[in-house]
Amino acid sequence: MTTLAPTRSDVVLRRMEAYAPERSVTVEEIAAGLGLNRYQTRLFRRIRGLDRLRIDPDLGLFDLVCPPAEALLSTVEERDRIRYLIFAHTAQDLTPTTLVAADTLRERLGLADAEAFAVTQHACASGLLAVEVAGELLRADGDPAALALVLTGEQPFTKAVQVLWNTSIIGEASSACLIGLGGSGTRVLSYASRTVGEFFDGYQLAGEALHRFGSTYHTHLAEVIREALDDAALDLDDITMVIPHNVNVSSWITICATLGLDRDRVFLDNVGEYSHCSCADPFLNLATLAGRGALVAGGRYLVTAVGLGATYSAMVVEC
Repeated sequence: MTTLAPTRSDVVLRRMEAYAPERSVTVEEIAAGLGLNRYQTRLFRRIRGLDRLRIDPDLGLFDLVCPPAEALLSTVEERDRIRYLIFAHTAQDLTPTTLVAADTLRERLGLADAEAFAVTQHACASGLLAVEVAGELLRADGDPAALALVLTGEQPFTKAVQVLWNTSIIGEASSACLIGLGGSGTRVLSYASRTVGEFFDGYQLAGEALHRFGSTYHTHLAEVIREALDDAALDLDDITMVIPHNVNVSSWITICATLGLDRDRVFLDNVGEYSHCSCADPFLNLATLAGRGALVAGGRYLVTAVGLGATYSAMVVEC
């Protein structure tokens, strides 16, 4: 199933912040605790391109998610304009059943008038889905000054979900993105998403199904990328840079070969620095480039994400 949103330039990422714990560990330092042997550890470093990741066992979920939101909100004079708080995360359950994470975030951030809810249906691609949902809600709201706040951030709570089939290791990071209709910022030009239901087992994939997922990963993502580009009436040559999810370097080498894309046009610096941080990856990468002053005014950027289950997503944005 493919979802294509009509080309629009009214949805704007007004401001973005990202955060990662200060505590940094190497792949080798965390390997034993994850049950990785030395061959798997060397594969993650030498082939997958992982080096370090941020993990702080003393940090609670909300202590991870709130810092970028608090930094962003310190610049917003009229918080009552924030009508929606959307918490995008990969794992469906992050808190005990007695605690609703989105509601708790709304209370901690002082956004009592906002409608708060979570988006998890696209797993690690749920962050891009949340941006699309935010745009639809703002259009239906009727108030052109209304805003939405999209948050990401979660912690892998078991070894089973922290290591992905010798493919990646999950680290910790979070992000906050303020979204409005019109105004200055990063405009969303298009969004495309495809769910391939045969891989619905997610983390439980095994045998032939796991092999098919791995062998078709790059082709499904390449097709969604082309759909997003077509919807934005752009070619790959029109893209300033690809802002990927940080699953690993080797997967992106294959994707680049499939697309005929020069690897230097894909921002891969954060793969070695943070590893894969669930839904936060695209926003973390955009915030990193913005912090370096590396986002070009008027530049078009292709943002991607893939979630187990399996959903492939791409979004074209213009600074």
